Amino acid sequence: MRAVLPGGFLVVIEGVDGTGKTTVSSMLAQFCGERGLLCAYSKEPTGIGAGRQLRESARTGRVSVAEECALFLRDRTEHAERTIRPTLAAGGVVILDRYYWSTAAYQGARGVDPAAIVAENEAHVPRPDLVILLDASASSGLARVRGRGDEPDEFEKAGALERAAAIFRSLQETHPDDSVRIDAGGDLRSVQRAALAEFTTRLAAAVTARGGDAAVAELLSA
Repeated sequence: MRAVLPGGFLVVIEGVDGTGKTTVSSMLAQFCGERGLLCAYSKEPTGIGAGRQLRESARTGRVSVAEECALFLRDRTEHAERTIRPTLAAGGVVILDRYYWSTAAYQGARGVDPAAIVAENEAHVPRPDLVILLDASASSGLARVRGRGDEPDEFEKAGALERAAAIFRSLQETHPDDSVRIDAGGDLRSVQRAALAEFTTRLAAAVTARGGDAAVAELLSA
């Protein structure tokens, strides 16, 4: 696999449930894989340790918001050491389905200061080079969740999702240089095309700015 650029490139796909995050994330990972680019695709919470506890709580009943924040931070810090930092150090692309904006949005919806969550996480884990926010209403997201045969879990209550969506939008508005908001309420193929265009444009610019392999920039436009 070909290294992409010095320091790597971290892209995160964010948004409320049912906006197509997993579909877009896996599409970007496939794009990199087909071009032989070093890439790691992962999601949060992870499936081990603190991440497994969080996933179980979504099914069995949420813990206190303070415990949730602590579990997310522990899971994310371990994830960074195990996967994110090594891939970036090797010059690869890391594609994440959710990261600390999700904690800020969902735990912010429970009353925690979103800015404080962002600041605490950024003190422990790498900042993204690009956040792609897939923006849609909570009602349309929940309809998609049910449409794929799932029932909303404890993190997917309508009122909380509306508050989380508003926090996501606020975060994007305060981070315009390293994030983009894409309307995810329409056709999924259009959403995928828009996300891919943003990803390849930002990554190609980073390759040029950081003195990466010029051949990588050519692969991104292929």
